[in-house]
Amino acid sequence: MKTVGYIRVSSEGQNIARQKKSLKEAGCKEFYIEKLSGASMERPELQRMLDELEAGDTVIIHEISRLSRSTKDLLTIVEIIQSKGAGLKSITDKWLDLSDDNPMSEFLFTIFSGLAQFERKMIKQRQKEGIEIAKSQGKFKGRKTKLVEGGKEEQRMKAIIEAYKQGKSINDIRTTFKVGTGTIYRLLDREGIK
Repeated sequence: MKTVGYIRVSSEGQNIARQKKSLKEAGCKEFYIEKLSGASMERPELQRMLDELEAGDTVIIHEISRLSRSTKDLLTIVEIIQSKGAGLKSITDKWLDLSDDNPMSEFLFTIFSGLAQFERKMIKQRQKEGIEIAKSQGKFKGRKTKLVEGGKEEQRMKAIIEAYKQGKSINDIRTTFKVGTGTIYRLLDREGIK
């Protein structure tokens, strides 16, 4: 029986120190550290952690959003953890303690994970509305992708588009072409592919 910590930040530039400190204080000695978006389950360290979990283990996270940004994926991840006979606890979300057979904790988990996703969708909706207003006033140009037309960058841009059309995952493209996830999505959006 071991206590493991799962740490996730969205990008290479973000610092994991705060999460790692709180998980160490909670008794974690083993960590799975991810520097990827939580919008997808295609995360190598998450998969490795889920594969290595054994009955009696406990996964500790700093907060629920570190595990997943989608309620559907979050419920899938928790189901896998529980099917292994392991538990899950959150440092920040004190109500989240699925380390024992407590129906109230599971009920609260389902409600709060749904509320968290609802809140994220409301933020995105407000952001989209704000962008539409700014566009109509000619104030919004959007963030430019790092990949520009001309020379090697244009060849790289075309190769990324082709890889996506061939069914490569965003994670594979990101790794192969050494380009950020946001840049890929902006490129696909700009080309009208996504």
